[in-house]
This record gives sequence, structure tokens and C-alpha cells, in this order.
Amino acid sequence: MKQVINEELNRVKKELYLNAAARYFDETGYKHFKISDLAKELETSVGTIYNLFGSKEDLYVEYLILKMEIFLANLKAHEDSDPLENLKIYLTFKYAQFIQTEHHRDEPITNDPYFFHKLEISNHRVVEDIYQYLVRQLRMLVPSENTNHKHLAILFKKLSDGFIESYLYGECQAEQIVDETIEIFLHGVRGQNV
Repeated sequence: MKQVINEELNRVKKELYLNAAARYFDETGYKHFKISDLAKELETSVGTIYNLFGSKEDLYVEYLILKMEIFLANLKAHEDSDPLENLKIYLTFKYAQFIQTEHHRDEPITNDPYFFHKLEISNHRVVEDIYQYLVRQLRMLVPSENTNHKHLAILFKKLSDGFIESYLYGECQAEQIVDETIEIFLHGVRGQNV
């Protein structure tokens, strides 16, 4: 019984520490994140954090998974019967960091909004769940049985990743980023069928 209690205490402690770490990662980004600062904020030892997470990198992976789970929960909470609107919601949530900081474009982005690019979690269940969300929308938009909707979902995600990179290079503006992504994805660069 004591082992069960200890396991549950560690699970709760890990969850609380992860939530605190997430706020800290959001504020400082990975590069400036220090386990010692987190330990001080949590009034615990550095060793306790390492015992729960193993390393800063492992803690960061847990953070990324948490961010993806929050992202997915937001998608599901706002999903309705209009697949085009659902894709716009996906993009709005994905681009939110950039859209919110448009007026601070000269300031560096410190909270690492690139959690969509992290390969460490590319095989995680939450990533697959996000793809399934996209597949559902694309099946409604392109109802053909001959279409590989998972392939379209991957292309849609990669196109939106490219828009983030383009934004960072100053090649696109935040106020048009959602509509431009949808337009290029659905109609292509030339805006016509080839």
C-alpha cells in the first residue's frame, strides 16, 4: 500500500512541477531555462526535479507533450461541423504566438513556439491525435475515397510550419497568415487547377 501511495504522490508532484516548468519555459524558452531556478521557485532541491524528470531535455519533452495536449484540447473544444472553419481554428491556435507578438516583431521570441517541430515527440499519441483531427476535416472537404487524407494532413501541417518559418524571416504578415495558408493549400500557388 505504501508503494501505491508513493507512486501517486510522485505522479501528483510531477504534474505540479511540470505545470510550473511550463510557465517558466513559456517565459524564458529552453535556452535560458535553469533547473536551479525552477527548484528555487518550487522550494525544492535540484535533485528532486532530476529524480522526477531525469534531465532538462526530458523535462522539455514533457513540456512539449503538455503543450500539444492543450493545443488538441482547444481544437476539440472549438470543433464544429464546418471543416474549413475548423482548419482556420487549427491555424489560429498554431499561429497564436506569432499573431499576438506582431507588434513586437523586433523583439526575440523567447518562449519557443516551435513545439510543433520537435522530432522527439513525432511518434507520440498526441501528435497522431492532431493528425486525426486534420484528417477528419480534410475528409469532409475532399470526400473522395481515392484521396490519402493522412497524406493531405501531413502536407497541411508542413505548409503551416513553413508559414511560421516565413514569418520569422519577415516574409509574411501575421494578419494574413491564416487566410494565406488556407488559400495556398486549397488552391495552390497559381490559384488554379493544373
